[in-house]
Amino acid sequence: MRKFYLASAMLFGLVACGTSPNGLLVSPGAEAVGGNLFVETLEDGGQVLVLDGEITPDTSYVFQSLAEYTDIDGLVIAQSPGGDLLASHQIGRTIAANKINTAVLFSCISACVDIFIAGRERSIAEDAELGLHAAEDREFGLSVDRPYWRSLGFGAVNEAAYKVPFDDIWILTAQRAMELRLATEILRR
Repeated sequence: MRKFYLASAMLFGLVACGTSPNGLLVSPGAEAVGGNLFVETLEDGGQVLVLDGEITPDTSYVFQSLAEYTDIDGLVIAQSPGGDLLASHQIGRTIAANKINTAVLFSCISACVDIFIAGRERSIAEDAELGLHAAEDREFGLSVDRPYWRSLGFGAVNEAAYKVPFDDIWILTAQRAMELRLATEILRR
């Protein structure tokens, strides 16, 4: 059985990788597993699961399949502009149910934050950003976001996010994410 680790040291290794054909931040040697998910292999042979890109229904399908057949300790979010709201909730529920840790390296925007906040431990690099706003279809978004965020203990943050129009963004620094309890640890470079 394959095991994926959350390796904080690996977070900083991605910085030097630059762009690759696989994604924006993963190394050229990263294995694409589908849905903008990649497996980075560390020097010690350990493996890290990385989200690098948009969240799609395929991202949810691949993540849930990996969670069913492998041992995932953590998910590193290199960068994501968000994406499909329902897919992000499916991934988040899987993360919460399996007590998987999450980490953000650079940016986690919109639906990506739904994934990040589901982590048991939620690490964020000191210069990383989270971005929140209302869903494009505000009423639908509220009907699915409100109970999801409340179930994770972040109902008040979700209510504040829905005051920001879809075409705008509320940027949270790592420090602010800690103050709001969205993050549990800041990773210093």
